[in-house]
Amino acid sequence: MTQRRRVLILGGGHAGVRAARMLLKQRRPADQLDITLVSRENVEVWHGLMPQIVSGVLQAQHVLIPLREILPGVTIYTREIESIDPVHRRAVLSLGGESDEVTLEADYVVIAVGSVTDLSRFPGLTEHALQTKTIGDFIHLRNHLIEMLEAASVTTDPAERQRRLTFVVAGAGYAGVEIASEANEFLRASLRSYPMISPSELRLITVDILSRVLPTFSDRLADRVVERMRHRGIELRLGVGVKEATASAVVLTDGTRIETRSIVATVGIGTNPLVRTLPVELQRGRIPCDPFCRVPGWSGVYAVGDNAAVPDPGSGQPFGAMVMVAFGEGEQAARNILADLRGQPPEPCHPARFGEVALLSRRYGVAQVRGVALHGWPASLVSRALFLSFMPTWRRRLALMLHWMGTAVLPDNLTPLPIGRSNTVVPMRFGAGESIVREGELSGRFYIITAGEVEVLQHVDGGERPIRRLHAGDYFGELALLGDRRRTATVRAVTDTSVLSIARQDFTALVEHLPALHDALERLPPVR
Repeated sequence: MTQRRRVLILGGGHAGVRAARMLLKQRRPADQLDITLVSRENVEVWHGLMPQIVSGVLQAQHVLIPLREILPGVTIYTREIESIDPVHRRAVLSLGGESDEVTLEADYVVIAVGSVTDLSRFPGLTEHALQTKTIGDFIHLRNHLIEMLEAASVTTDPAERQRRLTFVVAGAGYAGVEIASEANEFLRASLRSYPMISPSELRLITVDILSRVLPTFSDRLADRVVERMRHRGIELRLGVGVKEATASAVVLTDGTRIETRSIVATVGIGTNPLVRTLPVELQRGRIPCDPFCRVPGWSGVYAVGDNAAVPDPGSGQPFGAMVMVAFGEGEQAARNILADLRGQPPEPCHPARFGEVALLSRRYGVAQVRGVALHGWPASLVSRALFLSFMPTWRRRLALMLHWMGTAVLPDNLTPLPIGRSNTVVPMRFGAGESIVREGELSGRFYIITAGEVEVLQHVDGGERPIRRLHAGDYFGELALLGDRRRTATVRAVTDTSVLSIARQDFTALVEHLPALHDALERLPPVR
């Protein structure tokens, strides 16, 4: 009996999903192929539509496509990827908690984990910027805009009122222009409900170190966008970037200080930490590939999307990090995997070059399609038609189209969607004899004992050796979180025990921003 072959796709973005869909579409029974996809969330997020959440044109469900709906037959793990071993085609996954490590191995691996936001080179942006990477970021941004209007409407301090009515968008690429335009439309339309705020008090400023907006568009269309934005009341500061930010202001590289409570970051795209740990010299933050999306030196490993530097066979330069390129690379990697299975030669990647589109409002867009430049409502229609064509099912297309039509007639300007993390510090209870953490496993939380008694044990000569006992007021779990994330000992409840647990990301944030806590934990004896 022929052994089944396994494909492991790491990442549920556009490139990874397109690879999985193409494998499903073109695999044959004789291929004996199993497909596994790992994604932090079980949805494909349409980032190009997310700015419309800010203005209320779309709701969150219209930009999220459930992976299980469009990838029937694919095994899906909704887990964090802890590490990737490309040499042995292996990945370690975790849910972020305790005792949930999973190791996956495959015959073919597709690396499509995407990029991350890295604001570290802009002091203050990490702490104070409103980010625009996830669906939660956009919902929070919309809520924040409403919150600023509410606060400004009752603020008696003129300086604070102006801060709350001043909004700065860092970046003038696709995301920056679309978010600034949608936010501006939303804010100005909302002023009908705030008669105490004058439209002249509202300021929305877009800054970018580049001297023009939308670099991939022609100069003519870029000038049209600048003209449109300024006509709608948006201030553009081009050729000047963000230097630093505080809780109440942003400082530009020319020394200008803008008092504001709202800094929206569309800059700072960084290399995924998982990619940085791979044993390869990256090419401007991306994995060098051949024209077939394969990674030289790693048999059976492919890279696509933001993670891949795939050379254009024509120019020899890597394709840009764009949606259409991600589609093309994901699909071509899948075709080449099937070709390798069947003993056929691979084919180079040629992503479709349909064009570029940008939506600035309900009725205004710009489009550069097959050499034809459009702006205004015709470009808006073309942009929407393009997004509809990308939707994976007719039900999705119909729902998106009907919502566009509905919000054009009956816009919803002021409905917030309050969301927030709850139970960041989680109380937990363990019965006598139950293990709280186990030696060698991945760590996910830090623990403070509130009641009861636990014993700390380590494996020695095939058995467990007690190290010490901890009681109410003691804590444990910090060594693994500060180190390589593997538990150095087992902790087991001696009596019924209650603890407060803090998630890894919150513990890390505390330690990073409270040096005294970090120093105190580092000075603890090794038995801790």
